[in-house]
Amino acid sequence: MELTDIDRAILREMQKDSGLTITKLAERAGLSPSAAQRRLQRLRAAKVIMREVAILDPQQVGANVTMLVELTLERDGLELTPSLHHWIARTPQVQQAWCLTGRGDYTLVFVAGSIEEFDAIADRMMVENPNIRKFTTGVVLKHIKRSLQIPV
Repeated sequence: MELTDIDRAILREMQKDSGLTITKLAERAGLSPSAAQRRLQRLRAAKVIMREVAILDPQQVGANVTMLVELTLERDGLELTPSLHHWIARTPQVQQAWCLTGRGDYTLVFVAGSIEEFDAIADRMMVENPNIRKFTTGVVLKHIKRSLQIPV
């Protein structure tokens, strides 16, 4: 889909606050409400806007610990990774996950209520995924920036 400057303005505003009224969104994008609504529907239908979510304050909901976990697999292989991918997808404490090049094979962002809760999840991860050779964990001491906004 070819994005116009107005589409990009709408996307920037939606990334800041997807709960904007259509009137506010139209005003900020320099459109009429009906034109803004049509463009927004088109962006949703084309899956440029994949979904709209609420961003919670982790501490307010008891997710007091954030960990960055690097996984190293025993062996690479297409037949070995689906079970790990499924485990990642169904584990709500895993916020984000990437398969990457470099030292480790995967990097995961975990949130948990405590170090003990994370430890129990990590034990379960190792038991349910025997292809993981090792993992290293970094405890986040301070959040400097938290965003999923993509420059448009």
